[in-house]
Amino acid sequence: MLTKKGQPLDTPLVLIANGKKPKNKIIIDILQNAKNIICIDNGYELASELNITPSVVIGDLDSVDISKVNQSVTIIKKEDQNTNDLEKALNYCLSKNIRDIILVGATGERDDQNLATILISLDYIEQLNIEILSDLYSIEFVNGKREFETEPMKEVSLISMDKENIITTQGLKYNPVSYTHLRAHETSLHLVCRLLL
Repeated sequence: MLTKKGQPLDTPLVLIANGKKPKNKIIIDILQNAKNIICIDNGYELASELNITPSVVIGDLDSVDISKVNQSVTIIKKEDQNTNDLEKALNYCLSKNIRDIILVGATGERDDQNLATILISLDYIEQLNIEILSDLYSIEFVNGKREFETEPMKEVSLISMDKENIITTQGLKYNPVSYTHLRAHETSLHLVCRLLL
């Protein structure tokens, strides 16, 4: 495992994509306190705007200006056009036995890219624990049994990709009509998607 010129990677690891720059204090604190950060291609520009130097920049490197990358950063070029840059970064994490990942800058104004990020993350649900953070929400992908706690009156969405799944809840303000498609319920105990405000 490598970071800045040979140091080991620790988890959880933060991946910075080239999406919307976070403004939420919680996310900024996570970034400033992260032991290891990997930028996904031009996520390096976003990191630079936040005065963050990552351990690694990875991707096909078609959108990052390599000449501006700090010399202490390991640059990994993966030209395989059968995978996008997020997949390249996730595969790299798997190869380094990193399982816990926080993904920042992965949302923005392009709904097609937002959807692709979610679908790709779902492809890795059995291998990785991925949490996507935006200024408003935390999206976690669950495989198997998982319990969440939150504060009262927070908005929660539970979305199953498999209608055979059984979802149980406690403390919801409204009893869900369908256990396979729970959305926007308020809860005091269980959580999949939480507000960060």
